[in-house]
Amino acid sequence: MINYVAYRKFVTLRNGKRVMFRFLTEEDREELVRLFREAPEEDIRFLKQDVRDEKLVNSWVDRINYRRVLPLVAVDLENNHLIADATLHRGKDSAKHIGEVRIFVSRPYRNLGLGSMMLDELINLALKENLQWLKAEIIADHKKVIKAFRAKGFDIRATLDDYFLRKDGITHDVVLMIRSVVKRDDQEF
Repeated sequence: MINYVAYRKFVTLRNGKRVMFRFLTEEDREELVRLFREAPEEDIRFLKQDVRDEKLVNSWVDRINYRRVLPLVAVDLENNHLIADATLHRGKDSAKHIGEVRIFVSRPYRNLGLGSMMLDELINLALKENLQWLKAEIIADHKKVIKAFRAKGFDIRATLDDYFLRKDGITHDVVLMIRSVVKRDDQEF
């Protein structure tokens, strides 16, 4: 079991910057709003929800439930700003053994290994939380993201035509990627 309050992990990005991973708290409200407000439109148009809606973001902070959604944030230790948000959404009922991962990294912190490190951490956390599978839905045109998930053990299981509908009415194909979380030794009889 994870101690959600005490959890901290420190990592170093490719540019030498030190970053801390921890779980989102109520004190992060303004920083989370800022993270999404400052993001360019092209960076958020493919997110599942309208992260520019402050009421929505506030509702996430008001209803933090680590047993339902595990919200991992990355904090720049120089200025104490949130620079990335990665969530592990637990399935319900017959899908309670499956987690869905979502990752958003602020543009200035991309291509520094942060997204990959956050994905590694979500995989480790899923193992500690006794999940068996992880899934990710990725826009099919985002080839670099698909390649990065493949490098972390995710396999493409389906391509869903016109599955994602943007706010402007344009649809995009989505690649469904799946990864086993169970250790290899645990899978054998």
